[in-house]
Amino acid sequence: MADLPDRISEIFHNKTIFISGATGFVGKVLIEKLLRVTDVKKMYFLIRRKKGKSPNERMHDIFNNVLFDLLKEQRPGVIKKCMVICGDVSEKDLGITKEDRETLKNEVDFIFHSAATTRFDDTVKSAIIMNTRGTKFVLDLAEECKHLQLFVHVSTAYAFPKEEVTREKYYAPSVDPHAVLNGIEWIREETMSSFSKNILGDMPNSYTFSKALAEALVNEKVGKVPVIITRPAVVIPTIEEPLPGWCNNLQGPMGLFVGGGKGVIRSMYMDSKSHANFVPADCAVSGMLVAVWDYLRNEGAPYIVNLCVPESDIKINWEEIMLCGYDVINYRVPFNNILWYPGGTMTKSRIYNNFNFVLFQLIPAIVVDFLLVLFSYKPILYNIQMRIRKGAEMFEFYTTKAWSFETKNIETVRRKLNEKEKKIYQIEREVIDVKDYLTKCILCVRRNILKETDDMLPAARRNMKIMYVLDKTVLVIFTAAVAYYFYSLILAPVLNLNRH
Repeated sequence: MADLPDRISEIFHNKTIFISGATGFVGKVLIEKLLRVTDVKKMYFLIRRKKGKSPNERMHDIFNNVLFDLLKEQRPGVIKKCMVICGDVSEKDLGITKEDRETLKNEVDFIFHSAATTRFDDTVKSAIIMNTRGTKFVLDLAEECKHLQLFVHVSTAYAFPKEEVTREKYYAPSVDPHAVLNGIEWIREETMSSFSKNILGDMPNSYTFSKALAEALVNEKVGKVPVIITRPAVVIPTIEEPLPGWCNNLQGPMGLFVGGGKGVIRSMYMDSKSHANFVPADCAVSGMLVAVWDYLRNEGAPYIVNLCVPESDIKINWEEIMLCGYDVINYRVPFNNILWYPGGTMTKSRIYNNFNFVLFQLIPAIVVDFLLVLFSYKPILYNIQMRIRKGAEMFEFYTTKAWSFETKNIETVRRKLNEKEKKIYQIEREVIDVKDYLTKCILCVRRNILKETDDMLPAARRNMKIMYVLDKTVLVIFTAAVAYYFYSLILAPVLNLNRH
């Protein structure tokens, strides 16, 4: 295997790369992978000032993440190849200086555009400015680059929810993206909100709408600028490299596991029998890099690739995933500081879900907050439940519908890789132990996001046993109380009436 070439790495040898979205989940994994397995010349990151931190400070924070520990060990000093371009995709012309623009025009060989807002509850105007107009500005820069080999657009497999099967082809949006962009420039936010429903049409949220428009802008450049469009499914924690189970935040499925594991989520609105289509972040990034090689080196290679798990490979549904997660949390890796014993229900009934939310999440949160106020503490649980509610409503988009994606392009490119490339750029796993994977994910979340160290695990396990006893005790008391009131209010009067 050592004698086999790494043709993907050769593509990026001594090349300069520009990345938008460097501080995001996919962006960080992409940076780490490129620096570790290829010999790039230089990397530029578009980073904006945020929360009082300068772009350079934010880049420093990126490389301080545990995700980059293996890179620092294997290739010390390689981070010196990375430089910041101060700017923002939501600003006109990316908000970069003329000097920086000239540098990029003269040096850049590859552009990876992954910057986007993934919040489903963003206003239409905000989503379009970030996802659609931002894409236009990066495309404008790409057209000016003198040595550009490829523009890689990171889209989403969920941009076309009306399609029964999302094919690896171009889908024309319901409206002209240029007309939308022209209007967005002068319409005020408060005025825009009143037109949102009309603008979105059949689209369920501003995210999918803005991403569909962005794809249309990229498609317009086909033949003028070398472009490919990659569409990842729901991106989840890394499965293997550089760190198993790593994720950037608690958005998506890991947020559900943490919320459920902490006992603050007791009901989930989802179709438990539908199959979920997830792609680990390291597999998604490997898929992008392999797609770049395929497009540049193999004649007739497609320019649109769905980075999704082939339906023939999907063998687990939402119910099985959640049950595996609860098993891991209850018996392998429990959380510290839990509110209640992990459990709850999954339901396709919105009414039943709302009932459970009020009874088992909202009312307990209000009671606990009331007690906190009595003891001069700041109330927190009600606000947490409202944020959970908002996040759950966003995630319903993925969990209440059966999604199907064409994956012939990624399946075809798999067969073109040699054994060495398959090992370095893993875009498939024949066997996945779901419980083992979730165990690594939850351990990683505990350590790196929740800051719960491994020496706290014994206490967490003891607390879990105590909470289990309390949970069963409360259940018995609750059942007895319901039975008593049923008897006293309904059954006893009937029995007395019959006697008379």
